[in-house]
Amino acid sequence: MIDYQMTNFEVMKSYLIKMVFAPLREEGFIGKYPHFRRICKDHVELITVQTNKYGGSFTVEVSFVTPDSSDTNYSSPAPFDVNKVNVWDTNLRYRLKGMHGGWFYYNDLYVKSTLFFGKDYLDVSKDEAADFVAPKGYKLVQKFDEDTAFKICNEVKLQLIDAFKWLRVYVKNS
Repeated sequence: MIDYQMTNFEVMKSYLIKMVFAPLREEGFIGKYPHFRRICKDHVELITVQTNKYGGSFTVEVSFVTPDSSDTNYSSPAPFDVNKVNVWDTNLRYRLKGMHGGWFYYNDLYVKSTLFFGKDYLDVSKDEAADFVAPKGYKLVQKFDEDTAFKICNEVKLQLIDAFKWLRVYVKNS
């Protein structure tokens, strides 16, 4: 149940931790939000949640590193610290497709189709929502609530399946 004193970000983060990352912990992932890793025999699998710098949305990226010092995917000076390495230390990453414009939005979301850019997204936080009047041409496509947080987490889990397929191919070929 949503605590209405929490921000949308706090609600979304709590759902992600409970629905997406708790099950991954059962599969051997360690770390804390936003960086998780699983140490395997010949590589380390990495997952990072990247929040949009303007707020209101996030994406998830997956990557890996191998203990080989010539690993071209590891972009920082070798050797890496297995307890600190994260997706941002790699060159080759798989980014989840998101649900709207490449991102997972956790606010009310309005969309306007544009001629040159396809779609323009406008997210409205819980604090702004009460007084918000959509500009001309924008329509509400997502009202953020518990069901939306649940739907977003299910979509993240579904897209992680493709990310791990990608990961297996690249680990095998590295």
